[in-house]
Amino acid sequence: RLLTGRVDPSMPRSKRLLTDDRSNIFVYMTGHGGNEFLKFQDNEEISAFDIADAFEQMWQKKRYNEIF
Repeated sequence: RLLTGRVDPSMPRSKRLLTDDRSNIFVYMTGHGGNEFLKFQDNEEISAFDIADAFEQMWQKKRYNEIF
């Protein structure tokens, strides 16, 4: 939700990703994982498809210029 901008209106600006079409974003992900997924704290995981979908939504909403 943070990446795609789907956050509760009551969330403070300091906790939002305030980017636009001129923003370059560096993504660093760490955790345990396997082929096409990353696991966080051994109870939540995100798939390569979910990450790709989030980046595609961000691109359509003009939320970044480049991702590193």
